[in-house]
Amino acid sequence: MRSVLRWLAGGALLGVCALAAAGGCGAGGEYDCAEDLVCEIFNDDGTSNGHCWGRCVPEPPTPFFPPELVWTGPDLLAPSCDDLVWAVPGTTDEVVRLAPGPAAFRGWAPPSGELACPTCACTPPSCALPSEVTASAPLYTCGEGPEETRTPFAPPPDWDGACVSPGRVGPEQLGWLAIGPTRQLPCTPVIEEAPVPRDAPAVDAAVACKSSLVGSLCDLPRQLCMIYQQQDHLPEGWRHCVRAEGKDVPCEAPAAPGSPWPTYSEKLGVFYTAVNDSRECTPCSCKPPETSQCEAFMWAYEDRACSDVLLSIGVFQAGICVAPEPGSTLGSLSATWVVNDPGTCTPQGGTPVGEPGEGAATICCLPRER
Repeated sequence: MRSVLRWLAGGALLGVCALAAAGGCGAGGEYDCAEDLVCEIFNDDGTSNGHCWGRCVPEPPTPFFPPELVWTGPDLLAPSCDDLVWAVPGTTDEVVRLAPGPAAFRGWAPPSGELACPTCACTPPSCALPSEVTASAPLYTCGEGPEETRTPFAPPPDWDGACVSPGRVGPEQLGWLAIGPTRQLPCTPVIEEAPVPRDAPAVDAAVACKSSLVGSLCDLPRQLCMIYQQQDHLPEGWRHCVRAEGKDVPCEAPAAPGSPWPTYSEKLGVFYTAVNDSRECTPCSCKPPETSQCEAFMWAYEDRACSDVLLSIGVFQAGICVAPEPGSTLGSLSATWVVNDPGTCTPQGGTPVGEPGEGAATICCLPRER
């Protein structure tokens, strides 16, 4: 059966409604604007479908779409817009009821809200003494002769500068001495907090239904009357809301104390027309220090007990090649730090990338009606 909308007493009654109360027609709530004084729906057989009700709602700010009725809840219980019977005011005695049609928007919340990533930190960097010391035969400068003319004399990898004797190099093998650079041991990433486990599929849905909006039924400017055939309070799960494309759209600030009209200040959430979660966290890593200074002073000795000094030299973050006195031997090494300032590493990573879905929309609503 096709339903029709009849204006009670025609346009004259609308004038009566406008004078009924400062907040609009009727006294069902501070947002009332239409109620049963405005219109009534009848079936063709004369039976009544009930009364038209409405609420005065503010015009939306940019970039939001016109106000809509929005339902949220478990996906399996998501309603159709047919669950609310819409009515369209008109200027004739009979106006065909507005068919609700498909939802203006249907979306789903991401699987677990915001993706929680670990907090990244770094171990401190450190300066390390040279790990490479090589003697070359007298006929060849450092690194120029064949392999058999070079004699390794490297201290242990974790050398702290104390006296060490990696062996003994005789005069026939000691014409030049190559000392490697001081080193900066890199930082290593540390995960301070493990990521919060994420649930699997989305279960919360949002359904937005277009409304019949009339600007002449509210007393204050920039107010729209949202009319629908329903009880004077919305069913459970429904809200008066506005919607904007995108996930980073801020809602309005709450209304000032004492203001008679609310704002769309309550963020219902961000919903997606398709949930295909591609989010992940970037791995933790450490950015090397921008400045560092590792300078040491090193001694080479002819004996193996660090008592007969062969040479002493400053060692920096670059290798060095020196020529000992001809006929010398090499038996031990020692070192001490002059400047031990490795700098500070900066942690990076632990940042969410990707999107939880496609077609993001931000939904902001008026405060819940009491």
